[in-house]
Amino acid sequence: MRKRSTSLSHYLVMRQGTSAFLKSSCASSCRALNPSVTFVVALMATTGIGFSSRDAGAQDVTHSVATPADTTVKAHKAKKTSAQTKSDSDSASSSTVNVSPKAESITVRAQRRLLREKNSPSAVTELGADHIRQAGLMGSVASILRDAPSVNVYQSGVGNNEPVISVRGARGLEVAQTLDGVPMQDLLNGGSGGYMSSIIGGKFNMDQISGVSIYPGVAYPSETTFGTIGGTIAYHSLRPSDDRHLDITGSVGSFGTWNEGFEADSGRLDGWMGHGVDAPKIMLKYSNMQTKNYIKYTPARYNNMEFAFDKPYNDGQSLFSATVLYNTGDGRFEAQPVPTAWMNKYGKYSNYNPNTTFGQENNDYFTMILKNDTYVNDYLNVGVTGFYEFSDSTMLDYQNPDSFSLNGAATPYSIGGSNIFTQTAAGFGEQGYYGYGNIFYMPGAYTYNGSSNCAAGVQAAWAAAGQTSPCGYNAQESYTRTDTYGIRPRLTITPPSFWGIQNTIKVGALIAKETSNLTPTWAGSTADVKQTAANLISGGGEGGGQRVMYQGYFQDKIDLFKNTLHVTPGFVIEGTQSGLTSTEMYGGTVSAAAAATTYCQTYTCNTGYYSSKKWDREWLPFINVSYDLDKVIPKLKGLSFYGSWGNSALYAPVSDFSPNVLGEVPNASIVHMEEGGIKFNRRNITISVDYFHQKVDRDFGMFEYQSGSLAGYSSYTNAGQRSMKGEEASVIWQVTPKIQLFGNFSHLSEHYDATALESMTVQEDQFGIATKGSPVTGVPSWLSTIGIDYRTRNLIRHGDNFNVRFQGQYTGHQSTTYDLSGFQNVGNIPGVGGYANGTNYNYYTITSGATTYDPHGGIAPYMIFSLDLNYDMPFKNAGPLKSLNFDINVYNLFNTFYWQYKYKQIAPGTCSTISSGPLAGQAASNYGCGTSYSDGIAGQPASVTFTMRARLG
Repeated sequence: MRKRSTSLSHYLVMRQGTSAFLKSSCASSCRALNPSVTFVVALMATTGIGFSSRDAGAQDVTHSVATPADTTVKAHKAKKTSAQTKSDSDSASSSTVNVSPKAESITVRAQRRLLREKNSPSAVTELGADHIRQAGLMGSVASILRDAPSVNVYQSGVGNNEPVISVRGARGLEVAQTLDGVPMQDLLNGGSGGYMSSIIGGKFNMDQISGVSIYPGVAYPSETTFGTIGGTIAYHSLRPSDDRHLDITGSVGSFGTWNEGFEADSGRLDGWMGHGVDAPKIMLKYSNMQTKNYIKYTPARYNNMEFAFDKPYNDGQSLFSATVLYNTGDGRFEAQPVPTAWMNKYGKYSNYNPNTTFGQENNDYFTMILKNDTYVNDYLNVGVTGFYEFSDSTMLDYQNPDSFSLNGAATPYSIGGSNIFTQTAAGFGEQGYYGYGNIFYMPGAYTYNGSSNCAAGVQAAWAAAGQTSPCGYNAQESYTRTDTYGIRPRLTITPPSFWGIQNTIKVGALIAKETSNLTPTWAGSTADVKQTAANLISGGGEGGGQRVMYQGYFQDKIDLFKNTLHVTPGFVIEGTQSGLTSTEMYGGTVSAAAAATTYCQTYTCNTGYYSSKKWDREWLPFINVSYDLDKVIPKLKGLSFYGSWGNSALYAPVSDFSPNVLGEVPNASIVHMEEGGIKFNRRNITISVDYFHQKVDRDFGMFEYQSGSLAGYSSYTNAGQRSMKGEEASVIWQVTPKIQLFGNFSHLSEHYDATALESMTVQEDQFGIATKGSPVTGVPSWLSTIGIDYRTRNLIRHGDNFNVRFQGQYTGHQSTTYDLSGFQNVGNIPGVGGYANGTNYNYYTITSGATTYDPHGGIAPYMIFSLDLNYDMPFKNAGPLKSLNFDINVYNLFNTFYWQYKYKQIAPGTCSTISSGPLAGQAASNYGCGTSYSDGIAGQPASVTFTMRARLG
């Protein structure tokens, strides 16, 4: 006997699940459902539950609620009976859908699992298709994150070019990122990348994702990944479509930017591998983009390829998927932030001519993810993900020897008395480490002597001044290779209700290993560096860095008191084995045979075998509690309170294991997070407000000695402490079926709780001294996004879609840094001591040139507006052409000039001794003799991109 059709609204009441609760957390769970649950998600639209889709006209996850225009419901493509045919025709005007007994039973099971597996409300932010399109061709997988509260992002070019990220004040290297649950960050060194590191291209790019979930602070144990004190950014890959089509896309934009590509979707391939919801689907996508960039002399080119395969089974409730990504990035970037005096003279977006200096990078990225989720029964789901990644990166830095200051004199590039080319990788001080008799020279290992490649006249001029010429060391090329592989098993248990109590238990693990080479580096006198043994200056021999990590988690969502109180306790256990090994490393153990040579008897030999390893283990608890008020006070339907508490850990980079690092390798840095908030979710409005407090203990600190007996050494410690606290809020209001208003804001206060040696900036390029009570620099105090989204159909012809999205983004005041001269008293420094009335010479050498908070500096607030116009026009009876899509994207609509990053520095100078004071006669630090000036990175000016897509099918 055929079962009676079920009304979803009636079913949800019977299951005691509210639409508000479902919508507040649907985005992450709906994604985990398999293709058969498309039917459930479509039905959810009738109750105001948002969902994301990459198809034209689809609403975004965060910035959409269902409207009457969206309430058309379609059943999944199961085999239809004659009665179902009529049911389908009636579905446009009714939320009651008739399906076959088998299909309905599958759907009901899926609905039950959907309701049971909801995460409790938290401060997670979901960004979908609208945000990706708003970021446009000029943006990147990092820049779309600007739409979330407490996330600040900027970059120095078009595409994935030198991104800098902070989440609630945590640096990019402290934030984890995943793609479909697989860690995408560098496991050896942590985080999502940083300034001057893997800056051109990425493992995945904008046109390879469908959305992103941002978990600030500490994520749920089931959503977390390895190594983070700033949160988890969980990206979701683009998947094959149900319909067969070929998209051909072309774009043209400002700054000489072009893009072309295609996407081929097979649709459901009914055949020997499956039919209907069990049919496999395949997608192949490729794009090529090139740009001259808005910063002069920084062209870049990107190639992105994705292959995706989905194979549902068990009536669509289980899914096997395969994802293969191969991306490349090749381009030049700013070798260093440009002095503001240079920009004032040559233009806001000026840069150095490549004949003077440049940085260049060529990167290849490969990722393969195999994932399977199996529905066993109503109470058990099992899954496993296997992955492999590699990256190849070649970086070249060049600096013309004309730019080096001879005896402190001006160079052809000096401005206002400042010698501006002194701190590039191929620059200041390098020549003192190489050549016969110097610390890196050792027969059979590193024998490079740059002076032999230098013109005699240049050498003579420097020799007359009593200095060593930098000529021959003004170009460096390095090669880095990393390989990562791992497995992520998981288990979801939903036992029967007991005394009205429901449990959803999640258990899983992550086991992964990453290895890297020793980053061989070659030097030369011209930009055409030869990768020969004679030019090798470091990274030779055998060995490399490695990290093996083990992580297990347990999480139990407990629903009490008629599904109104939700308690989600859990924990993560992590263990890592990290190390660095080399047969030829400066600071290693010199072999007896080498030590007996005449050279090593005459000079000091320091290159030999080296190995350092360490185990780290951490137990990281977590709990979330939320309460829904609608069952107690019906007038407050849609209102929920929640609170979360948890810990997370970040482990010392493998680079800390170097013999050039003084002291022990630091222990893991720990963040303690507390947050509480309110969510209100009704059919046409969603409001979220929260407060957070995060404290970082054992904060990593670093310092590189620039002068004195420790020049060339670094110090890494756990002496630092930081605190972040703030408020976040967001509102989405569907004013009419066509008009939506949205906005969010966040306020952040972040300070150092201890005086210590620190990596001072979010940009990760300045180290120095943090003083207790001083603010963390480069972190905006306020962030806000406001906007309007307008959608209409049938504007020009029947079935078309027109969308206008306009938004403004405000970035508040940011603190900046400056360099100390060495004669200031900044208080007692752990491991260094106090100022001692200017008699502590070690205090002088540490503080001279060190970066610290500038109470007289800062970056002024700014607001940038952007506009996206999208029109999708369907075609009938036009052969293979099914639709045309036109998109106009405008960033920085009013061409506002703004600083993304800024600081003051002291250029290294030339002097021999301190002339006066208690330390008179002592050797002077190079940073005690230079001039002071400021550097900065200007923000992107106004840009326009036009994109056209033709869909064939």
